[in-house]
Amino acid sequence: MTAFVTQTAPLPAPDWEPAGDVNRRNTALRRAVQVLANRHGRALEVGAGTARFLRAICREAPGLHAHASDRDAPSLVRAVRADTALAVTQSDLTALPYLGAAFDVVLVFDVLEHLHRPELGVQELARVTAPGGVLHALIPCEGQPLTLHWLMWRLGVKAQLKEQRVGHVQRFTHGSAVRLLESCGFQVTEASWSMHPIGQVRDILSHLSDEPSFPSAVRANPLFKAVLGGLWLAAYVESMVLRRVPFSAVALHVTAVRR
Repeated sequence: MTAFVTQTAPLPAPDWEPAGDVNRRNTALRRAVQVLANRHGRALEVGAGTARFLRAICREAPGLHAHASDRDAPSLVRAVRADTALAVTQSDLTALPYLGAAFDVVLVFDVLEHLHRPELGVQELARVTAPGGVLHALIPCEGQPLTLHWLMWRLGVKAQLKEQRVGHVQRFTHGSAVRLLESCGFQVTEASWSMHPIGQVRDILSHLSDEPSFPSAVRANPLFKAVLGGLWLAAYVESMVLRRVPFSAVALHVTAVRR
Protein backbone atom coordinates (compact mmCIF):
# COMPACT_ATOMS: atom_id res chain seq x y z
CA MET A 1 0.00 0.00 0.00
CA THR A 2 1.45 3.33 -1.03
CA ALA A 3 2.19 5.68 1.85
CA PHE A 4 0.89 9.22 1.86
CA VAL A 5 1.04 12.25 4.09
CA THR A 6 -1.82 13.93 5.93
CA GLN A 7 -2.05 16.95 8.21
CA THR A 8 1.52 18.01 7.48
CA ALA A 9 1.12 21.47 9.02
CA PRO A 10 -0.39 22.47 12.38
CA LEU A 11 -3.83 23.94 11.89
CA PRO A 12 -5.25 26.74 14.06
CA ALA A 13 -7.85 25.85 16.66
CA PRO A 14 -11.29 25.83 15.05
CA ASP A 15 -13.46 28.54 16.55
CA TRP A 16 -16.10 28.95 13.84
CA GLU A 17 -18.83 26.92 12.23
CA PRO A 18 -17.96 24.19 9.72
CA ALA A 19 -18.28 24.69 6.00
CA GLY A 20 -21.63 24.34 4.29
CA ASP A 21 -22.54 21.93 1.52
CA VAL A 22 -22.63 22.30 -2.25
CA ASN A 23 -26.05 22.71 -3.79
CA ARG A 24 -27.01 19.28 -5.13
CA ARG A 25 -27.97 20.88 -8.45
CA ASN A 26 -24.48 22.30 -8.92
CA THR A 27 -23.38 21.37 -12.43
CA ALA A 28 -19.77 20.58 -11.51
CA LEU A 29 -20.90 18.33 -8.66
CA ARG A 30 -23.41 16.44 -10.79
CA ARG A 31 -20.88 15.82 -13.56
CA ALA A 32 -18.25 14.59 -11.09
CA VAL A 33 -20.67 12.23 -9.34
CA GLN A 34 -21.75 10.73 -12.66
CA VAL A 35 -18.13 9.93 -13.47
CA LEU A 36 -16.98 8.76 -10.03
CA ALA A 37 -20.02 7.13 -8.40
CA ASN A 38 -18.65 3.58 -8.80
CA ARG A 39 -14.99 4.36 -8.16
CA HIS A 40 -13.01 2.98 -5.21
CA GLY A 41 -9.75 3.89 -3.49
CA ARG A 42 -8.08 7.05 -2.28
CA ALA A 43 -9.44 10.32 -3.62
CA LEU A 44 -7.57 13.61 -3.38
CA GLU A 45 -9.02 17.03 -4.07
CA VAL A 46 -6.32 19.63 -4.68
CA GLY A 47 -7.19 23.26 -3.99
CA ALA A 48 -10.10 21.87 -2.01
CA GLY A 49 -10.81 24.90 0.16
CA THR A 50 -13.39 23.69 2.67
CA ALA A 51 -13.71 20.41 0.70
CA ARG A 52 -17.39 20.96 -0.06
CA PHE A 53 -17.15 19.20 -3.41
CA LEU A 54 -15.04 16.35 -2.10
CA ARG A 55 -17.38 15.66 0.82
CA ALA A 56 -20.43 15.74 -1.44
CA ILE A 57 -18.82 13.42 -4.01
CA CYS A 58 -17.76 10.90 -1.38
CA ARG A 59 -21.29 10.75 0.02
CA GLU A 60 -22.41 9.60 -3.44
CA ALA A 61 -19.33 7.39 -3.96
CA PRO A 62 -18.83 5.59 -0.63
CA GLY A 63 -15.98 3.53 -2.04
CA LEU A 64 -13.73 6.61 -2.06
CA HIS A 65 -11.58 7.60 0.92
CA ALA A 66 -11.33 11.38 1.05
CA HIS A 67 -8.17 13.49 1.28
CA ALA A 68 -8.12 17.26 0.87
CA SER A 69 -5.21 19.57 0.08
CA ASP A 70 -5.21 23.36 0.12
CA ARG A 71 -2.85 26.25 0.85
CA ASP A 72 -5.29 27.91 3.24
CA ALA A 73 -5.22 26.45 6.74
CA PRO A 74 -8.44 28.09 8.00
CA SER A 75 -10.37 26.53 5.10
CA LEU A 76 -9.04 23.10 6.03
CA VAL A 77 -10.09 23.65 9.63
CA ARG A 78 -13.62 24.30 8.47
CA ALA A 79 -13.43 21.17 6.31
CA VAL A 80 -12.42 19.03 9.29
CA ARG A 81 -15.17 20.58 11.41
CA ALA A 82 -17.65 19.45 8.75
CA ASP A 83 -16.18 15.93 8.51
CA THR A 84 -13.83 14.77 11.25
CA ALA A 85 -12.87 11.68 9.22
CA LEU A 86 -11.44 13.82 6.43
CA ALA A 87 -7.65 13.69 5.98
CA VAL A 88 -6.20 17.10 5.18
CA THR A 89 -2.85 18.49 4.08
CA GLN A 90 -1.83 22.12 3.89
CA SER A 91 0.19 22.33 0.69
CA ASP A 92 0.64 24.00 -2.68
CA LEU A 93 -0.48 22.35 -5.91
CA THR A 94 2.94 22.77 -7.49
CA ALA A 95 4.68 20.96 -4.60
CA LEU A 96 2.38 18.29 -3.21
CA PRO A 97 3.83 16.39 -0.20
CA TYR A 98 2.61 12.96 -1.34
CA LEU A 99 4.50 9.99 -2.69
CA GLY A 100 4.07 9.15 -6.33
CA ALA A 101 1.01 7.19 -7.45
CA ALA A 102 -0.60 7.65 -4.03
CA PHE A 103 -4.18 8.26 -5.24
CA ASP A 104 -6.69 6.43 -7.40
CA VAL A 105 -8.81 9.53 -8.03
CA VAL A 106 -7.63 13.15 -8.17
CA LEU A 107 -10.00 16.11 -8.35
CA VAL A 108 -9.35 19.73 -9.22
CA PHE A 109 -12.12 22.30 -9.59
CA ASP A 110 -11.46 25.88 -10.72
CA VAL A 111 -7.77 25.85 -9.78
CA LEU A 112 -5.51 25.59 -12.84
CA GLU A 113 -6.58 28.99 -14.19
CA HIS A 114 -5.07 30.59 -11.07
CA LEU A 115 -1.54 29.33 -11.79
CA HIS A 116 1.03 31.36 -13.71
CA ARG A 117 2.67 28.05 -14.68
CA PRO A 118 -0.20 25.54 -14.79
CA GLU A 119 2.02 22.86 -16.30
CA LEU A 120 3.82 22.57 -12.95
CA GLY A 121 0.53 21.90 -11.23
CA VAL A 122 -0.61 19.33 -13.78
CA GLN A 123 2.75 17.55 -13.54
CA GLU A 124 2.19 17.19 -9.81
CA LEU A 125 -1.34 15.93 -10.37
CA ALA A 126 0.06 13.31 -12.74
CA ARG A 127 2.81 12.34 -10.30
CA VAL A 128 0.43 11.56 -7.43
CA THR A 129 -2.15 9.76 -9.63
CA ALA A 130 -1.68 6.00 -9.85
CA PRO A 131 -1.30 4.48 -13.33
CA GLY A 132 -4.81 3.84 -14.55
CA GLY A 133 -6.14 6.28 -11.98
CA VAL A 134 -8.58 9.03 -12.86
CA LEU A 135 -8.28 12.80 -12.90
CA HIS A 136 -11.50 14.78 -13.00
CA ALA A 137 -11.21 18.53 -13.49
CA LEU A 138 -13.31 21.61 -14.05
CA ILE A 139 -11.32 24.12 -16.08
CA PRO A 140 -12.66 27.57 -16.99
CA CYS A 141 -11.70 28.33 -20.59
CA GLU A 142 -12.15 32.10 -20.74
CA GLY A 143 -9.97 32.36 -23.82
CA GLN A 144 -12.32 30.14 -25.85
CA PRO A 145 -13.33 31.98 -29.05
CA LEU A 146 -16.94 33.08 -29.44
CA THR A 147 -17.63 33.28 -25.71
CA LEU A 148 -18.57 36.51 -23.93
CA HIS A 149 -15.43 36.37 -21.79
CA TRP A 150 -13.30 36.05 -24.93
CA LEU A 151 -15.18 38.91 -26.60
CA MET A 152 -14.67 41.22 -23.60
CA TRP A 153 -10.96 40.38 -23.66
CA ARG A 154 -10.62 40.99 -27.39
CA LEU A 155 -12.51 44.29 -27.22
CA GLY A 156 -10.71 45.43 -24.07
CA VAL A 157 -14.00 45.86 -22.18
CA LYS A 158 -13.45 44.85 -18.56
CA ALA A 159 -10.84 42.49 -19.96
CA GLN A 160 -9.22 41.90 -16.55
CA LEU A 161 -12.47 41.43 -14.65
CA LYS A 162 -11.94 37.80 -13.67
CA GLU A 163 -8.25 38.30 -12.92
CA GLN A 164 -8.95 41.25 -10.66
CA ARG A 165 -11.98 39.71 -8.96
CA VAL A 166 -10.93 36.08 -8.50
CA GLY A 167 -7.35 35.74 -9.73
CA HIS A 168 -7.89 34.05 -13.09
CA VAL A 169 -4.52 34.59 -14.77
CA GLN A 170 -4.97 31.98 -17.51
CA ARG A 171 -7.26 32.14 -20.53
CA PHE A 172 -7.44 28.52 -21.56
CA THR A 173 -9.24 27.28 -24.64
CA HIS A 174 -10.82 23.83 -24.73
CA GLY A 175 -7.95 22.64 -26.90
CA SER A 176 -5.14 24.15 -24.83
CA ALA A 177 -6.57 22.66 -21.61
CA VAL A 178 -6.76 19.18 -23.14
CA ARG A 179 -3.26 19.48 -24.61
CA LEU A 180 -1.92 20.51 -21.21
CA LEU A 181 -3.35 17.40 -19.55
CA GLU A 182 -2.14 15.09 -22.30
CA SER A 183 1.35 16.58 -22.35
CA CYS A 184 1.72 15.68 -18.67
CA GLY A 185 0.75 12.02 -18.97
CA PHE A 186 -3.04 11.93 -18.97
CA GLN A 187 -5.35 10.55 -21.64
CA VAL A 188 -8.65 12.39 -21.86
CA THR A 189 -11.56 9.92 -21.91
CA GLU A 190 -14.60 12.13 -21.47
CA ALA A 191 -15.50 15.80 -21.79
CA SER A 192 -18.61 17.87 -21.34
CA TRP A 193 -19.28 21.59 -21.21
CA SER A 194 -21.26 24.19 -19.29
CA MET A 195 -21.51 27.96 -18.83
CA HIS A 196 -22.87 28.70 -22.27
CA PRO A 197 -24.11 32.25 -23.06
CA ILE A 198 -26.74 32.49 -20.31
CA GLY A 199 -24.30 31.21 -17.72
CA GLN A 200 -21.69 33.68 -18.94
CA VAL A 201 -24.10 36.60 -18.62
CA ARG A 202 -24.85 35.63 -15.05
CA ASP A 203 -21.15 35.13 -14.24
CA ILE A 204 -20.18 38.52 -15.64
CA LEU A 205 -23.08 40.33 -13.96
CA SER A 206 -22.26 38.70 -10.62
CA HIS A 207 -18.65 39.87 -10.77
CA LEU A 208 -19.55 43.33 -12.03
CA SER A 209 -22.04 43.79 -9.19
CA ASP A 210 -19.31 43.03 -6.65
CA GLU A 211 -17.14 45.88 -7.89
CA PRO A 212 -17.06 49.02 -5.71
CA SER A 213 -17.97 51.16 -8.72
CA PHE A 214 -21.21 49.23 -9.31
CA PRO A 215 -24.24 51.32 -8.24
CA SER A 216 -25.25 50.20 -4.76
CA ALA A 217 -28.89 51.03 -5.46
CA VAL A 218 -28.92 48.57 -8.35
CA ARG A 219 -27.10 45.92 -6.31
CA ALA A 220 -29.71 46.17 -3.54
CA ASN A 221 -32.67 46.33 -5.90
CA PRO A 222 -34.93 43.26 -5.50
CA LEU A 223 -35.55 43.21 -9.23
CA PHE A 224 -31.82 42.94 -9.94
CA LYS A 225 -31.53 40.11 -7.40
CA ALA A 226 -34.48 38.39 -9.04
CA VAL A 227 -32.82 38.72 -12.45
CA LEU A 228 -29.65 37.06 -11.13
CA GLY A 229 -31.72 34.28 -9.60
CA GLY A 230 -33.60 33.75 -12.84
CA LEU A 231 -30.34 33.67 -14.77
CA TRP A 232 -28.98 31.03 -12.38
CA LEU A 233 -31.95 28.76 -13.05
CA ALA A 234 -31.81 29.39 -16.80
CA ALA A 235 -28.06 28.69 -16.82
CA TYR A 236 -28.63 25.43 -14.99
CA VAL A 237 -31.19 24.27 -17.57
CA GLU A 238 -28.88 25.47 -20.34
CA SER A 239 -25.99 23.41 -18.94
CA MET A 240 -28.10 20.25 -18.93
CA VAL A 241 -29.45 20.72 -22.44
CA LEU A 242 -26.11 21.70 -23.96
CA ARG A 243 -23.74 19.52 -21.94
CA ARG A 244 -22.36 17.87 -25.10
CA VAL A 245 -22.10 21.13 -27.04
CA PRO A 246 -18.67 22.79 -26.84
CA PHE A 247 -19.63 25.77 -28.99
CA SER A 248 -19.61 29.03 -26.99
CA ALA A 249 -19.05 27.21 -23.67
CA VAL A 250 -16.57 28.50 -21.09
CA ALA A 251 -16.47 25.64 -18.56
CA LEU A 252 -14.79 22.36 -19.52
CA HIS A 253 -15.55 19.28 -17.38
CA VAL A 254 -12.91 16.72 -18.26
CA THR A 255 -12.06 13.21 -17.13
CA ALA A 256 -8.68 11.70 -17.92
CA VAL A 257 -6.81 8.49 -17.13
CA ARG A 258 -3.18 8.45 -15.98
CA ARG A 259 -1.19 6.64 -18.66
